[in-house]
Amino acid sequence: MNGIVFNFHDVVLLFIAGECGLLAILFLACRGINPQAHTLLAMFLIFNMLVAVDTLMYWGEAFRYWVFHLSPDLFFLFGFAYFLQGPALYFYVRLMTSRNFSFRWTHILHLLPAIAAQLYLYFVYHRHPEDIQGELVLSLKIFNFTSGYHDIFLTTQKSIVVAYGIACFFTISRGCDLFKHQRSKNRGTLLVWLYLLVGGFLLVWFWGLITHIFGIYRPSGASDMMGVTGNYMTVVLTNVLVFYSLLSSGVFGGLRQYMNAAQTEDPAPVDPRLEERVCAAMESGKLFLNPRLTVEEFAGHVNLPPRQVSSAIKRRYGCNFLEYVNSYRVEEAKIGLADPANRDESVLDIASKSGFNSKATFNRFFKKFAGVTPTEYRRRCLSGLLD
Repeated sequence: MNGIVFNFHDVVLLFIAGECGLLAILFLACRGINPQAHTLLAMFLIFNMLVAVDTLMYWGEAFRYWVFHLSPDLFFLFGFAYFLQGPALYFYVRLMTSRNFSFRWTHILHLLPAIAAQLYLYFVYHRHPEDIQGELVLSLKIFNFTSGYHDIFLTTQKSIVVAYGIACFFTISRGCDLFKHQRSKNRGTLLVWLYLLVGGFLLVWFWGLITHIFGIYRPSGASDMMGVTGNYMTVVLTNVLVFYSLLSSGVFGGLRQYMNAAQTEDPAPVDPRLEERVCAAMESGKLFLNPRLTVEEFAGHVNLPPRQVSSAIKRRYGCNFLEYVNSYRVEEAKIGLADPANRDESVLDIASKSGFNSKATFNRFFKKFAGVTPTEYRRRCLSGLLD
């Protein structure tokens, strides 16, 4: 990235920053039915924007002189963003693929690498006077000044995001219980979106790690070209995400085809309080244990019209009443199957106690929601293969 201010390679980084910022604004403005997940995705895109700006400030040769004269402390100001990309994407995927996920205080531990990174950058750069700071960034002497520790820091920085990307990939593959409640069209579209988002960034991050390692052992023009190629890969990825989002995915929560479908199927908005009322009745009263429970009978328990009950369930879980009730029965059966005290009871007995009155229905829904057969689930639990 040598040359005048805002040469072509610099413009690529500016384009990445601008596009990520635009996407973040769109997700914040159109948060759909899962605002928490969309907020996390917007944060992830903002962190990518800051990474692009940070890269431009350090590696844009003529541009970094302008930034340094503006304020030396702008360098490495966004070092934390590299370490927050992974957690933001990971928790976004968790929210999108699990009905029951909720944040715990222990998740704060994911912020520790970002905090440690800023402390490191303070001691190796920000605490020094301006003349030393100039040597470190304008002459790129920070690598020599830190006796190789900055190479270790960058390796850690690039390895962590790759690890988070792999974790996201496995989370999508193994935890898509939320999508099992949705129509196959929506499920397929959202899965494609998640695999495209995670797979694309995982590829970019892995390329960045390989480029960095290659540059350590074979510093040459080839490693510089690999770095530039990584920037172009990011440009392509962000453009694909933009067009896929706008044209087909519905991830903004308001694309025309999904809005039309929603208006056709459920034109009247459902009061969130009704959703909570339905869920509370099912969970606290364990009405699902009644094998003959119908939507009309359940509606009578909560003093609501059956249509409102169905609408509330469909809005919150994307499924019909039968699937909703059987999801609770499956969870009840899983508890019974995993309990060593029930070792002598047959699978069919536990299914009956959980509210199922048909072996075929039980096996079908258990495999759908748990991903394995009831017998296999019990074997894994009792042998310690599942928590």
